[in-house]
Amino acid sequence: MNPPPTIACLGPDGSFSHLITQMRFPGAAVSLRDNVGDVFDFLASTPDALGIVPIENSSGGFIIDTVDRLVDARCELRILEELTLDVKLALLGRAGEPIMSIHSHAMPFYHGDEWLKAHYPNVKRVVEASTAKAAEKAVAVSGAAAIGPRQNAERHGLQILHFPIAGEVPNITQFYLIGHTANTPSLEHNRTALVVELPDRSGSLCRFLTPLSEGDINMKRLESRPIRGQPNKYRFYIEIEGSTADPRVQKALDQTRADGATIRSVGTYSAGLRFES
Repeated sequence: MNPPPTIACLGPDGSFSHLITQMRFPGAAVSLRDNVGDVFDFLASTPDALGIVPIENSSGGFIIDTVDRLVDARCELRILEELTLDVKLALLGRAGEPIMSIHSHAMPFYHGDEWLKAHYPNVKRVVEASTAKAAEKAVAVSGAAAIGPRQNAERHGLQILHFPIAGEVPNITQFYLIGHTANTPSLEHNRTALVVELPDRSGSLCRFLTPLSEGDINMKRLESRPIRGQPNKYRFYIEIEGSTADPRVQKALDQTRADGATIRSVGTYSAGLRFES
């Protein structure tokens, strides 16, 4: 895929979203946004731009802000790719300076907890809004260090004191590349994302899933979200393996529609590009 004129992603400079954006589209113009909603809003007003938003972390689960924007009936954006970032963390600071405090986002602290207990058991931990903010604190505060991607060392004039910080828990984050022009479905695509509304009756979700099971179609994600303005009504965000160009998928979805399901495709795309921080 050729890089678009602009790619919007979640900032600040040096965030994991920014990092994977630069890895996927080296040299492309990047618009850093304050939150996931801002990425969607920027794309709504910039038709030729693309966006990269997080969808799931292996420990934190779904990024609900992303799911809510995708399931919104007003959303015209489509998923073009799924990207995976294998997050490797580094301890950043100034060599030879005693470390009095370590700064990071809550999730890196979670993944690096055992390592920190072993190497810095008595050092104060300070939670910041992002790993980029943590690196800024490591620059500004005497005796401060930061945990984050090693790329932040060069960005902020710090040194890599230890890499990688080994954790027992895998730290994987998946992202979606989104844009206005949907992929033309083909058998090369191995994922399809759907927004589904089901009849309000007993067993409706089970009835929806049965044709998928009978067609040997694996489900990768399932999340229910409330429909705004309709109390106790829900939409389902569902991701399945396979393409809408696959007759098995077509047959299963046709069966669910015949049983009363309302289905909107949010994209048929490939999930396989993997990067390491």
